[in-house]
Amino acid sequence: MSITAITIQNFKGIREPIRIEIKPITLLFGPNSAGKSTIVQALHYAREVFERYNLNPDRTLLGGESIDLGGFESLVHQHDKSLPVKMSFELDLSREDLPTYADGEVRYIGTDMLDNAGSGYLLEVLPRISKATIGITIRWSELTASPYAAVYNVSVNDSELVTIEASADGQQIYISKINPYNAILLEEGVAPEDARNNAARLFTETNEFFSPESGDFWGDLAISDLGAMLTPLFQYMNFKNGIPGLSKPINLLRQNSAIPHWEKNLSLDNSIWAEDIEFEDRPNFTRLLSSLIVGPGELVRDGLRKLCYVGPLRNIPGRNHKPATSPDNSRWSNGLAAYDTLFFSDEAFIDQVNEWLTDEGRLNSGYRVEVKKYRELENDHPLMLAILQGRILDEDKDLRDQLLALPVLRRLLIRDEARNIELAPQDIGVGISQVLPVVVAALYHKTGIVAIEQPELHIHPAFQVALGDLFIEQIRQRPDLTFILETHSEHLMLRFLRRIRETGENDALENRTLSPEELSIYFIEQGDSGISCLSIRVDEDGDFIDRWPRGFFTERAGELF
Repeated sequence: MSITAITIQNFKGIREPIRIEIKPITLLFGPNSAGKSTIVQALHYAREVFERYNLNPDRTLLGGESIDLGGFESLVHQHDKSLPVKMSFELDLSREDLPTYADGEVRYIGTDMLDNAGSGYLLEVLPRISKATIGITIRWSELTASPYAAVYNVSVNDSELVTIEASADGQQIYISKINPYNAILLEEGVAPEDARNNAARLFTETNEFFSPESGDFWGDLAISDLGAMLTPLFQYMNFKNGIPGLSKPINLLRQNSAIPHWEKNLSLDNSIWAEDIEFEDRPNFTRLLSSLIVGPGELVRDGLRKLCYVGPLRNIPGRNHKPATSPDNSRWSNGLAAYDTLFFSDEAFIDQVNEWLTDEGRLNSGYRVEVKKYRELENDHPLMLAILQGRILDEDKDLRDQLLALPVLRRLLIRDEARNIELAPQDIGVGISQVLPVVVAALYHKTGIVAIEQPELHIHPAFQVALGDLFIEQIRQRPDLTFILETHSEHLMLRFLRRIRETGENDALENRTLSPEELSIYFIEQGDSGISCLSIRVDEDGDFIDRWPRGFFTERAGELF
């Protein structure tokens, strides 16, 4: 599963909706203070909402000291609390199933539903889903003086499916709309428009539809003609006073927000059930409905949990730096997590980092990382006294055991290969200190989104183009890894264009191939209505299809030709 696009509205400088298509490598260009960082900050806010139900964050899980959203009043566009903050996420589900849920005893969909009201059709629904879009709307409540999740909606296969709404006081949470004509809910070969017209005809022909006294909506209606989902959905539900999800809401219990509780079934109001539906059949139907509604949002949460953020200024660890022993992903924001990772890594990973730092076809920096392992002896330790007194013998087992019992300590060093001397991280140039966390983050993460601000900061153009190859190689090896790079680097861009051209000409190395479909480029700038976002497409020759605003990157010929 991967998040393939995000749409943002009324967040910080963004007024009108902007959509960012997230490809394996996504580049955000633009002038200073244009709003590039706003896109990354929107991901931070989304993680707070989807993982912690935190609609009013200042500091975030990943932002460390680099990001302070300031709460809803600061992050809503122009600090206008009457505006709704809207975000939506598009998911590729072609390689992943939606989760299923059970309350108490695990029950398997289909075991006792198959012969009830056409429910066998429901078993075919989930495998039909190849993509989904999850939208949320956050509003300010004057009643509670706090933000609340007002709307949560799910679309599948580019068609609306369900909408959940909440009142401003959080007292009423309900499904306001179910679209029974979504193609995944219909029999194969039945077009949504045909199903809609057929249902309208049957409704019109049924007198009970217009009879408020009737508790039985269906009467003699030929509901089997309504299609795969309409049959079981409508037969399970009580149609007094309206059609659930169409002309009357479905109340949700044990929920205080339009955003559902992840990893749990929805709790449907008992009043929705038709009287002749057996009690034991209800959980099965609820499980399916929950998979369709809760499942996509839970997958968004899981995707955002894998987000790694490397901020624009990477700290250099102190001379007596001790790594964090408790996992803290916010330390990636200032780069210190890279040193923590190196400190505790095995030799294989250290070798991998050093290949990128030292190889001639890569960064060729002249520096390599070393982790020294040692044991520490106090002056009055019996072993130290034995050494000083010349009493160490090969056959002295007690002294050897004392030595082996001492804890193994580690120290992270940088070796200057030209001078063959050991240096502390403080003793190397600023460029190496800025690029090392970028290299470690790119190599360490296997899945998810790695968002890096200014990966090119303080480094030579030769380093910048080598970083392009670093990112390409990682997406080649790890199909579920995505890089979002907020950058000003023309050299980084030119390396990507060169690899696309070489790939089209079959001249690229196998692990450095790149296609236009794997690269997403956006030019971000401020306009009269807030931040705007222009997509810049690239063809198979590595040429820009779309013109850059104000002649960006006119110096590209040197790299291309």
